[in-house]
Amino acid sequence: MFVRKLFILICVALWHLPPVNATEIAPPPQMIVPVECEIGWNCWIVNYVDHERSDGVKDYACGNQTTNGHKGTDFMIRNYRDMQGGVIVRAVVDGTVVGSRDQMKDIDFRKIPKERIAKKECGNGVRIDHGEGWFTQYCHMRKNSVRVKKGDAVKQGDILGFVGSSGKAAVPHLHFRVDYVAPNSGKRRGAVVDPFVGVARKNACEAGENALWPRNIVESMPYRQIDIFDMGFSSAKPKDDGLVQGLYDDETLSIRSPRLFLWGRFLHVKKGDRLTYIIKGPDGGEVLNYTNTIEKDEIYRTLHAGVRRPALNWEEGTYYGYIKLVRADDKGGRIYESEATISLR
Repeated sequence: MFVRKLFILICVALWHLPPVNATEIAPPPQMIVPVECEIGWNCWIVNYVDHERSDGVKDYACGNQTTNGHKGTDFMIRNYRDMQGGVIVRAVVDGTVVGSRDQMKDIDFRKIPKERIAKKECGNGVRIDHGEGWFTQYCHMRKNSVRVKKGDAVKQGDILGFVGSSGKAAVPHLHFRVDYVAPNSGKRRGAVVDPFVGVARKNACEAGENALWPRNIVESMPYRQIDIFDMGFSSAKPKDDGLVQGLYDDETLSIRSPRLFLWGRFLHVKKGDRLTYIIKGPDGGEVLNYTNTIEKDEIYRTLHAGVRRPALNWEEGTYYGYIKLVRADDKGGRIYESEATISLR
């Protein structure tokens, strides 16, 4: 968030709104995380609020883990299987529901005409008034999961519904947005506030001293340079749609499989990252060792490498897969690794 003296200049096109004096803003109550999951284990922050007012992008840590004009924090879950299992969305603080929607399908918006979601990009969602000008919004929730309606009073921690992929969503995730609307302004929308920053901060490129989340919650969601958030094996070339659906989560494959693929899903890869895929057989010998280099920065990327069956059948037993990503930096580089196993029977 850009702070000039005591005025909030929030991230998205607020130069046409009157500036808000930070000393006149009632501090928001301390919020909880809106999704019931463990960051870095079964959910991941894929996009932060964009703090850059030009055509570029900049998140609260001065990185590029956001998109141009992005107004919220996106909590992504692994796949549709996890979505169907139910990942709870909770009210971050007490308030009154001022709007909700619940009947839109869970989709990949890239596969439908944009007119179908025009003015409904949030998909199934909830908007809550917390008083003193503070509002939160929860978007892309699962169809038929929203449990509250306009006028309902909610308490901090109340279940609002489940994470989904409705509206302008390509993968299951929750888009969580915080707004400050000056009381008595008559406006429905105001200034977007980054919950990692709050209304002001002393040090750029760091979480704010008065972030909307308590310090222990901020520390539980450290800024991650990259995530290998999902990986596994398949007997056929994995398709991105199938990975999002969770169709390649087999624990056992046939020894007659014509090929064996090791796949990975990544967040925030950068140009120049070197990826190595290794498959080892039951005897510890290498079946595959392949390296390639990322050609451009991407928020989300799926990659794989495969090998043909060496004989009539694969050797029966447990196969081990390793993915290693090496990223060069001014300190000599960092290595990120993940591993998986598969049984061939």
